[in-house]
Amino acid sequence: MPIREIEKEEWQNYFDAFSKKYLKDEEPEYVEITVLDDSAGAQLESHWMPLRGITFDDKNDLLEIELDKLKRLIRHPEKIYVDEADNGWLLSLEVVQRDGTKDIIETR
Repeated sequence: MPIREIEKEEWQNYFDAFSKKYLKDEEPEYVEITVLDDSAGAQLESHWMPLRGITFDDKNDLLEIELDKLKRLIRHPEKIYVDEADNGWLLSLEVVQRDGTKDIIETR
């Protein structure tokens, strides 16, 4: 499937459905998070850690990516782009923040 933008009003349901469908079995799913920042360049936030869940809190405008031993909190995300497999599995997502910082989350 082509990369597409998810509208903000869909974020909470999208990530809740993804987490329920793919992250509730005994098989761990792994992610790597890279943060792209104009001042610091590309910084590796995590290297292939088990993914526990992805949630969006609409009330606090907060995207949370929960890993085995780390939580990546993205406050006030502006845009989210996803690359999905045909079965709906999330291959990667890009989260763009107000200041232009981008979080690239890749799965395997």
